[in-house]
Amino acid sequence: MIGDKAILGFNREELAQALNLSYKKEKRIADQQFFATFNKFLEAVIRAVRQVPPDRLMWKTPDRDRTLKVFCYHILADPNHVLDAISTQKYDGSFKLTYAEAAERFRTMEEVARFGEETRSRLREAAKNLTAEGLDRPIDGYSGQTDGHELLHHVLAHTAQHLRQLYECLRMIGAEPANALKEEDFKGISMPQDVW
Repeated sequence: MIGDKAILGFNREELAQALNLSYKKEKRIADQQFFATFNKFLEAVIRAVRQVPPDRLMWKTPDRDRTLKVFCYHILADPNHVLDAISTQKYDGSFKLTYAEAAERFRTMEEVARFGEETRSRLREAAKNLTAEGLDRPIDGYSGQTDGHELLHHVLAHTAQHLRQLYECLRMIGAEPANALKEEDFKGISMPQDVW
C-alpha cells in the first residue's frame, strides 16, 4: 500500500508512478541464449533435488512453514505456469494457492526430479516452437499487463533465486551441493542480493 493505492506484486511501473520515480522499461527478450541459460538452471535445480535425502523430504525451509518437497515442486512447477500463460494470455497467480496440494502426489524427491525433467523438456520444446509474435502477445497478469518475454525472464530470476536457497537448504541438512552453479552463472539475472 502506498497511500490508498494497492499494488499487487512487484510491478515496477506502478511502483515508480506511485512513488514519483522515473522508470524506463527495458525490453528483455527470451532468445535462444536465454533458453539455454534457463535449461542450465533447471538442470541444476533437478540435480540438487536429487540430493535431498529421503528422510529430509518434510524438512521445513528456514524462510517459511514449507517442506523441502513443496519448495522443490514450487521451483519446478512455475515455468509451466508461465508457459500456460503464454498460451492462454492469462496469468492470474491462482496456482500459488495450490503448491502444497499439488506436491502431495509425489512420494519421493526422485519423483519431484522426474517432474522437473518434464518441465525442462517442455521448456526445450517452447524454445523451438515459440515465435517472437507469440512471446510479444499481451498477457493479463495479476500485477498488470505483461508478455511472454517478461514472464519468462521473471520465472528465470525466480528459479535462480530459489536455486541459491536450495543450495543453502542442502548445506543445512548436511549435503554439499554437487556440481553447483558458480557465482558467475548468476550474473546478469535480476534477483535479490540476499539469499533469504
